Amino acid sequence: MVDNIEQYEQRMKRYMTLFQVPEDMVFFFEKDGRICERNLLVSKQLDYEEDEELYIQDIFRSIMKLKDGKITLCAKPIGERFETVAYRKNHTCITVGAYVFLLKEDTGCYGMCYARNIAMQKKATKELISAKAEVEEVNKERNELVANVTHELRTPVNGVMGLAQNLLETELTSEQRDSVEVIKQCCSNMIKIINNILDYSKLQAGKFTLEIREFSFHEMLDKLVKMNTPQIEEKGLKFICNVSEDIPNMMIGDELRLTQILNNLLSNAIKFTSVGQIVVNVIKTIDLADEFELFFMVIDSGIGIAEEEMDKLFKSFSQVDASITRRFGGTGLGLNIVKNLVDMMDGNINVESEKGKGSTFSFSVRMKKAVSEDAKTEENKENTSSYLFNLGNVTKDEEDGSKIYKLGSDENIKEINENMEKLVICIEMENWDRANTFAENVKQLVAEDTMNLKRKAFRLQMTVRKGAHEAAIEQYEELKKAINEYFDL
Repeated sequence: MVDNIEQYEQRMKRYMTLFQVPEDMVFFFEKDGRICERNLLVSKQLDYEEDEELYIQDIFRSIMKLKDGKITLCAKPIGERFETVAYRKNHTCITVGAYVFLLKEDTGCYGMCYARNIAMQKKATKELISAKAEVEEVNKERNELVANVTHELRTPVNGVMGLAQNLLETELTSEQRDSVEVIKQCCSNMIKIINNILDYSKLQAGKFTLEIREFSFHEMLDKLVKMNTPQIEEKGLKFICNVSEDIPNMMIGDELRLTQILNNLLSNAIKFTSVGQIVVNVIKTIDLADEFELFFMVIDSGIGIAEEEMDKLFKSFSQVDASITRRFGGTGLGLNIVKNLVDMMDGNINVESEKGKGSTFSFSVRMKKAVSEDAKTEENKENTSSYLFNLGNVTKDEEDGSKIYKLGSDENIKEINENMEKLVICIEMENWDRANTFAENVKQLVAEDTMNLKRKAFRLQMTVRKGAHEAAIEQYEELKKAINEYFDL
């Protein structure tokens, strides 16, 4: 019996705690509307005396009426939140968010109501909406100003660039030619900046649209390579482009914007790489009835990016380091525009990097299948294998993307390391088709060792084919350790 009394008292204390919620007015009312119980907040917010008799229909005049001897709720849902007004004793009112519930007969009351003063919340929401409208108007005016100014800038810059080109076609001294070349290069850089600002302002204004049409993927890549070959030659970099053979030549998408994405990433890779190589890999990751997904990797051996700086990469007007701007230039808009373009093409973009050890930018985009592709597949198939670009010279590379050297030679070890690096990136990103290619390359490169290395490489390839991420990483580490021990690295 004592336990029952104690439990009852505990329940009553819990009930009173709930009843005295500091933000809600609580009413219990009879069938005729008379309030039989209420919390202290009712008196504080509505200015009634604590013992003053009140009727619920006098407080919520606009929604509660006494009809046929009982309270009815006019056009408001029972048990769901709604907004209304609660009248004070002096006939002024406050805006509230309220809930009304009908109770069972054995509770001794007809119904109950929770009501919270939301006047300040409504005011804050109204101010927020007003502030948002003002910001949008300011942004609109800013974007229009930026667009107008950049359009006006483009005309004289193009004029100066054209005059510089004309001068270069005349007889000049070596000193004059160098000066004119500098003028032309400055104009070219300025046009790139103007174009970036224009694209950014269009993206911010929501006026950026894709131009979808049929185009040749391999012609696009060829133009991209030719566009960047002078910079590659100047820095003496090795450039490799691997294109999967199952990628069709003709496809439907925005060729200009895909070129812009690749050119931005490739230009950055060239800019931030002094020695070594740049690799572009392209594979098809998804193949549906009317569309497919392309996955690109742009890998460089450049300065790399510290982990704590990664979050700045795709933000507007941001460089990972202030010294980067001073040394290499740029507006900090390029990667932000790239990210927006990739998003518009139903893809995503990621980066993996380590300070001083290069970077790997990867992104995916969706393309529509071209109706005419079936008739052109065989015609263009010979153009789909890998190419090796070294100081501007283009030569066919082996179909599997690797060269086989004597086990343990410098060239063999270099090829193994390069393929292992690509393999682990593909495993981490779960691009199993491409991972299988690199796993096969590694297996062939260690084939002369008929025992340990070959067995581990074969086992890893089988795991990759199953798409088992954790097991593949574990076996990759085992193979890497075995390779290091075998070659005493």
